[in-house]
Amino acid sequence: MIKHLLLTTCFASAALAQGEGHPVTHALEMQEEAVSQQNTIGAVVDPNLSFTDERGYPFQLRQLFPGTQPVVLLLGYYCCPAMCGVVMESAFRAVSETELQPGTDFRILSVSIDPKETPAKAFARKQAFLPKLKKTGGDDAWRLLVGDEANIKRLCDITGFRYYWSQHTGQFAHPPSLIFLTPQGKVSRIIESTDFDAGDLRLALVEAGEGKLGTFWDQLKLNCLTFDPRTNSYSLAAMTLMRIAGAVTVVVIAVMIFVMLRKERRRPTPAIA
Repeated sequence: MIKHLLLTTCFASAALAQGEGHPVTHALEMQEEAVSQQNTIGAVVDPNLSFTDERGYPFQLRQLFPGTQPVVLLLGYYCCPAMCGVVMESAFRAVSETELQPGTDFRILSVSIDPKETPAKAFARKQAFLPKLKKTGGDDAWRLLVGDEANIKRLCDITGFRYYWSQHTGQFAHPPSLIFLTPQGKVSRIIESTDFDAGDLRLALVEAGEGKLGTFWDQLKLNCLTFDPRTNSYSLAAMTLMRIAGAVTVVVIAVMIFVMLRKERRRPTPAIA
């Protein structure tokens, strides 16, 4: 679905490229590369990056990193007419369906990729979407930032968020993604979608919490499940299934041997004539 959205956005540019004699396939590949979410797991954000929050206060990333809670990072822009709102609404719906609490268990950070946006735009966005986060503590746990091009570009480069301004559509073209950061500011998981599953989002937060969040069952799930970037969800990998099947086979064989031995011991000893 994401690829179809990207291809739709890039269709006009591809048509122009064909008219100029460039192959359409090559033009589309260039556009997809320009609008993509790279795998940057393990990268660490720069705590010295400086922005301004929705209240008009200076905000450095060191106010969050290093910290005590994982952070969900949403990159986009506040005047986005479609995708950003869909991503944010879906993310907030998924968060609201979990038992984790913003401010207590995790924090949310939105950063605009448009250097022309102001704290007033960020504040208006917060007022519009905060009611969709059906959790207490969301107001304090969610910061919305604006900044200059240098700081924005640096953050996007570190997190692999590739975007560009489309003159044809008059909009920023960018991927729909949630980036999960550890309390140290390290990228631990990226989920690229416009429709987020509450279970996957919870596991991503628990994973980013580095063992400090969630229950025993959450940790067990993370040990058994593998994140599949093709489906953007946690699922049983083939190797995990083979291991589970092997363990079950060993247990079944052990039980069969135990039962057979018990039957053998209970068999009456033949009388000696």
